[in-house]
Order: sequence, then C-alpha cells, then structure tokens
Amino acid sequence: MYFSEAERLAESLARGQHELVYGGSKLGLMGHLADKTLEYGGRVTGVIPEYLDSRPGMAHAGLTEKIIVNNLMDRKREMIARADVIVAFPGGIGTMDEVFEAMALKQLNEINHPVIFLNFLDFWRPLLDYFEELTAQNMINQPLDQLFQVLDDSAKVVDYLDKWQL
Repeated sequence: MYFSEAERLAESLARGQHELVYGGSKLGLMGHLADKTLEYGGRVTGVIPEYLDSRPGMAHAGLTEKIIVNNLMDRKREMIARADVIVAFPGGIGTMDEVFEAMALKQLNEINHPVIFLNFLDFWRPLLDYFEELTAQNMINQPLDQLFQVLDDSAKVVDYLDKWQL
C-alpha cells in the first residue's frame, strides 16, 4: 500500500517538475520513491552521511545529485536548506526526527517552509492526536495549523506544492 502511494507521489512530483530531496538511501520506501521519481523523469537529490555512503548497498547510485555530509545533523540541515516544503511520508524514527526538527525551526521562525504530514491511510493519526493533547495541555502554544498541514494523499500534496509560493 505505502509503496504504491510512493509511486503515485513520485509520478506527481516528476510531472509537476518538483525536485525530491531526501536522505540518499536506496532502501525502503524512500529508496522506492527516489527510484520511481527518477523513472518518471524527475530530479532527485540525496543527502547522505559519509559513513552511510561508504556502506555497501546503502547509498542510491542513480541520483541526479548526491551530497555527502559528515553526519545526520548535517544531513538534516542540508535537506531543510534545500527544501521548499517538508513532507513527512509514512516512516519511522528518522522521518520523525527530520519532521520534528523542521517543526521546531518553524515554531521558532527560523524557517518558513510548510511542513506537511502525508497522512495516507491515517498513518500519522496517533502522532496527530498526541499533538492535539500537547496543545490541550498548553505544551504547544500556537495553533497546530501554523506548524503543519495534514493531507491524506499524494495528489493533494502535489496540488499544495503547485499552489504554494515561498
């Protein structure tokens, strides 16, 4: 299910001439998203720490551009700097780390990038409910819609990208 949604996102990104900036691996959902974006003629930039790039079978070899950085902190900085919009596709700890960093920077007005949770099949529901609870407990003091948007499919994400201006 998630792999087919990644392919839909890839096709829409390529068709809309939106560049994908991601962590540079050939593995998992994001590796699949990168593969499909490239297959559809899109541009893909991978930002990968040197120690992961040197691991056999880890780094994506066919990227439009590969940027090698020192560590995961540098990778987050570079990805956020290169992105116009941050999209959290269903993922794990690395995805949460990256989106939390972007949200914290947005909350502190260090970036103006939209942050979008692609909530395909309601994947992010437990986390979104937790954000609501944090707001109710006054641990997040600004309206959540100022920190992030929630869209439930790739077409809506790309439509948002097409309309959004920096």
